Order: sequence, then C-alpha cells, then structure tokens
Amino acid sequence: MTDADNQPSRSARSLLPEPTLSFTLPSLHDGLAIDCRVYHPQSLDPSPSSPPWRKHAAVFAHPYAPLGGCYDDPVVDIAAGVLLKLGFLVGTFNFRGAQGSAGRTSWTAKAEHADYQTFIGFLSYYIHFLDPFRTQVSYAVPTTTPIAEAPDHLGAHGGSSPITHSASRDTTRSPLFLMGGYSYGSMITMQLPSLQTILRQFDTPACTSHAAEIRLRAQHLAEAQNTTLGSARAAALERQANTPSHSPSGMRFGGEESSRKHHHSRLSFSQDTEDKIRKGVSDLMVKAKSHKRRLSGKDHSFVGGDAAHDTPETKQQPARDCLPSVPDRVVFRPAYLLVSPLQGLINNLATFSLLPRRPSWKGLTRSLSSPAATASPTSELGTDSETALSLEEAEAKLVRNPTLAIYGDNDGFVPVRKLRPWASRLESIPHSSFRAHEVSGASHFWAQGRSAYTLKDAIKTFAESILAVDAS
Repeated sequence: MTDADNQPSRSARSLLPEPTLSFTLPSLHDGLAIDCRVYHPQSLDPSPSSPPWRKHAAVFAHPYAPLGGCYDDPVVDIAAGVLLKLGFLVGTFNFRGAQGSAGRTSWTAKAEHADYQTFIGFLSYYIHFLDPFRTQVSYAVPTTTPIAEAPDHLGAHGGSSPITHSASRDTTRSPLFLMGGYSYGSMITMQLPSLQTILRQFDTPACTSHAAEIRLRAQHLAEAQNTTLGSARAAALERQANTPSHSPSGMRFGGEESSRKHHHSRLSFSQDTEDKIRKGVSDLMVKAKSHKRRLSGKDHSFVGGDAAHDTPETKQQPARDCLPSVPDRVVFRPAYLLVSPLQGLINNLATFSLLPRRPSWKGLTRSLSSPAATASPTSELGTDSETALSLEEAEAKLVRNPTLAIYGDNDGFVPVRKLRPWASRLESIPHSSFRAHEVSGASHFWAQGRSAYTLKDAIKTFAESILAVDAS
C-alpha cells in the first residue's frame, strides 16, 4: 500500500486556508523551537457583517512524527477545517522532530506533553488579549478568582447532578477550549493534565522562563492583530457609510471574496517576523517590570509570593522576578476530541513506557469523587503538570468533560476488540460526558470509501452539540 492509499480523498478534506499566523514557540520542556499555526474564524474577518467573536478555541495534534506525522496531515486538516468553519479559532503545531520543529521525538513522550501544553498556554492568552472589535460580551471571571474550568457537576459517587442555570456563576456561556489529536496526538491529549493545571504554569511565571516568553508572545501577537483588524474594520465601516444605498453595484462583505481581501492580517514566519516578535516581547517585559516596581513592596501577589504564608526565612529572600498575573482572564469550558485513539499495547510501544494497569470501574469512580477532584465546583483534577497522569486520572478527565472518541472497526494499529470495551466502560459511568463513535469499514487512516466524510460529519455534530450550550 502506498502513502497515497493511506490518505483521505482530496474532495473529502476541508482544506484549511493559509494560516493567519505562522510562528515558533519555545517548548516548556527545554526551550526547543516548536512550529505553530493559528487560523482565525470568519468572526475575526474585518467585514462588518461577520458574526460576533465568541472566543472559542481548538487545538488539534498530529500523529507520530517518525512515521511522517506533522500538522499538514490530512486528518488534521479535516478536523481543524471542520472546527474552523464552526467558528473556532484553531491552532495546530508540530511536535519536536516533526517537519520544521527542532529536535527529535522523545522516547517517553514527556517532552511532547510539554510541547502540547506550550501551545495551550499560548492560545489561551492569545485569545484573552485578542479583541479587535471590542466585543461587549464578557467571558471573564472576577479578578479575585483564579482561572478555572466549567463546572463538571460531579456528585458524591462520581455521578453528576443535572446542569442548572441558577448557579452563583454562570459558566454555560464561557468559550470552549477543545483539545484533540489524531493517533499519537490523541494519546498525548489523553495524558494531558487538566486545563486548569496547565494554565497555572503561566499565571506568574519567572521573567526568564519559557512560560513568560510564551505568554508575552501571545500578548504581542494578539495586540498586533487587534490593531490590524480593528483598523480594517473601521475602514470597512467608513466605506460602508459612504456608499450610497441606491448603488447598483454595492459592496460585498463576507464570504470568500472578503477572505481574499484581507491578507494584510496574516503573518508568516521569517527571520524579520521573529525579530519583530522578539522586540515586541522585550517591550512588554519592560512594561511588566515597570508596573511591578510601581507596586507596593508589601504586595507579593504580582511576584508569585503569598504574604499570608511568608516565613521569616522567605521574607529575607528576594522575591522572584515574575510577570504579574493577568486580571479578568477568560474562563474556558474544556472539551476533548480523540480520532483513532491508541489503546493497549500500541499505546505503550509508541512511547516505550508502561502506563498503570487498566483501572476498574470502581477505581475510576473513586478518582472522580476524590477530594482533589471535588474540592472546587470548577476544578478538574488537581495533578501536578510535572507528574504523569495515572490512567484513572486521564480517563476521569474524559468522563467529566464533553469528549468524542471516533475510530474505525478496521483499524490496523489498534484492534477494535480493544477499543469497544474501553469506550463502553467510559460511556457506562453514570452521567458520563464521554461518547464513542465507531465507523464501519474505516481504517486508522480514514482512507477507505466514504469514511473521511463520516469523520467530518461526526466531528461537526459533536462540535455543534457543545456549541449549542453557548447559543442557548
């Protein structure tokens, strides 16, 4: 079988447009340069007739790099293209060793976990600062509340109570943050810590850290887009106001024509671009440090300290030079999308590491109802991002939050006899948000018959169902 035989037909692919942004980020693991792309949805088109910007985001990871996986993979194209058309701001990236990214694939996948978290952190702050048209809808949490995830409504025994709209803080209209992947990318997605835990690394990072660099790059690029897109929108409104209503030709906004007209908002990676980003990051760092110097010396909330818990020893130590926490950050509702997930032996072989034994239903239920999981109505799992998730914790994350796992019954990498009981077990947990979709005749590569079309339709239906909460 040739490589062409393992590709979905071109007509079945969504064919992503040129990315709005192409750039690199330093990996949280070791600072290695990771290639990244961001695609803006139609809601960020300068056309006055564009739909409102709702701040929904999606990240989708590619398959195993040593086997040719990268962000140009056709299945990545399908998934990302569907989500983009539904209004998500979509991000893709190359794991280390894939295509243009530096380095090589690791033996344990620990570095790849950090690569993924790097891009999640970037995208969350990019979306926070990206508001070119100054939307009036508020998606932020109070400044005294740490960034959090949507309520999981878990009961005392791992089940969930019905979702109500009378909660003290309505999160049903919070933007979605969908994390997904295909094949190896889905395996990394499953093993990620909770979204809340990932983003905690970027709250008050040391100024010399990779996390600070990532956060400031996100802010710089977002503010540049705010200026560009905001000016283009203002110009479009002015042209619209000056166009006579009786003009037979009129002015067309939106659609493909509009997309072709606004290439000036796109930024491709080059050395000149990298130099501009570095200068922008440097300027933001200077501003952040200047802001911190103006604060009271007794206020440690902006330098990573906690005055209420300072000891005589820590008071004598100089405070770390950290970025200040960003107030009123966006609160996200996490969701997960797993395409051709790896289970069982292939999962272990892909990283040359053994996960804990398969959890029992009781074990997973205990994980869901543990004190760490139920301490806060908006918490997911309180694991340290530096500690690998147990299989129970990884699967609990999928049960708590909207999740779709889609796979074929002709998958040559993972036998369907392993996937069916796994999917059935997660679906059978009371009030589980996990859903599985088995596609008859589909292989691991989604190249047979109309399987690629079925994949597109399944992703679209799932995404529309979770977006419906925002629209209701």
